[in-house]
Amino acid sequence: MTLSLSRISSTRPLAVAASLLCALTAPAWADMSFSTGRQGGSQYPVSVALSQVLEKVPGIGTVSLIPGGGAANIVAVDQGLAHLGITLSNSARDGLTGKPPYKTKTENVVQLFALQAFKIAVIVPEESPVKTFKDLQGKKVNTGPKGFTVVEVANQIFEREKMKVNMQYLQIGQAVEQFKDGNLDALFYSPSDRFAAFIDLAQARKIRLIQLPQAVMDTMIKEDPSFYKTEWPAFKADYKGLSAPVATLGYPNIIIANKTKVTDDQAYAMTKAAAENMETLGQVEPDLRGWDLKNMATEVGVPIHPGAMRYFKERGWR
Repeated sequence: MTLSLSRISSTRPLAVAASLLCALTAPAWADMSFSTGRQGGSQYPVSVALSQVLEKVPGIGTVSLIPGGGAANIVAVDQGLAHLGITLSNSARDGLTGKPPYKTKTENVVQLFALQAFKIAVIVPEESPVKTFKDLQGKKVNTGPKGFTVVEVANQIFEREKMKVNMQYLQIGQAVEQFKDGNLDALFYSPSDRFAAFIDLAQARKIRLIQLPQAVMDTMIKEDPSFYKTEWPAFKADYKGLSAPVATLGYPNIIIANKTKVTDDQAYAMTKAAAENMETLGQVEPDLRGWDLKNMATEVGVPIHPGAMRYFKERGWR
């Protein structure tokens, strides 16, 4: 059977109309740029996995990773050089308030969602005479290398308590070995929930946790809402001998977005995709395995993108 020329010409307008309708109803295609953490750091593999998840979101094209880290990610997102970024909550909060190293306030940065948190843990040997936080006075305490956020936090807390300690700045792997050998009195650090170095330490020797002063935690959260109250460890079965978690301060990794370059619908769709694919992210970040998804809505003093907030409210997290 052959179609007549008149039959062909009569069907062409319908085909054109259908094509136009599809173009009008399809989501706008948008490539995204993502300012990530330094290669070798914990933020980088999460960024890679997340970018692969987001590229499957309808309307999102290629998600290009931009090398960054620290304050650079926040500045890049604020200036529109990147649509998205990953950073620590307190760094984003510092940018929002214009605290050094930021020269001006970052007015275009909003939070998309939170990821795993880092939580302050103070560890001593089980046989240590240190029973309370005040007992650390004059002790040899390792906080981590200078420049790390945990060092700044430790200094704040010791200053608030009017305490002086013999501060050490070893890399955490070296610090754990020195602790095992009895050369350190305490470790003051911000591990994630499943922190390999401390899991190993708990297997090697008996340890105890020291509670942070309650009044100090309340004051720090009031003054800096990038912190929130939580417990460590969340998965106590991972740490031999730590049968009960203690209350502490947490500050999570957060995904940030430029509030004008990322639309409400894009923010909603990307937040939803991240929530529905958290197991995929958990393949590169152990802390996200079995993670409570409502933690994505953790408030850290940074405005939340309206599109992400819409998703949180739908889930009953806000």
